[in-house]
Amino acid sequence: MIRVFIMVAILTVSAFADIKWQPYEEAFKKAKEQNKLVMIYIFSPSCHYCKRMEATTFKDKKVQEIVNKYFIPVKIRKCSKIGQEVRKEYGYLGTPTFHFIESSGKKVKSIFGAWKKEDFLKILKYFYEGHYKKKSMTDYFLEE
Repeated sequence: MIRVFIMVAILTVSAFADIKWQPYEEAFKKAKEQNKLVMIYIFSPSCHYCKRMEATTFKDKKVQEIVNKYFIPVKIRKCSKIGQEVRKEYGYLGTPTFHFIESSGKKVKSIFGAWKKEDFLKILKYFYEGHYKKKSMTDYFLEE
């Protein structure tokens, strides 16, 4: 009985362990099916700020939970073939860049920078609660 409980606990915790990055090729289909935004993260292996974000913010359980629950997350290397296509389609601000895209492929917003957990959670909330449909990100954060 105790072993069963331990296994259930491990499986429950691992369900939200790490961000569940999806292939770009499948992201928009999944976004349509699940009525979610696609969150594209453009990184470079040599980017100090990308490494910092991956070692801190992306390791936070709350960030992982929110990203996995409300978005279709896609991680793309800046210089890959897909990375070049995405940069051409949606723009590029430097690394890290985040694009928030509707399932139709329409870009909602792009943001640049490495964010601390608290700030990134606020950014995510702006999108998953639909505030982006009613007000600018600046106005949203001035009200927070």
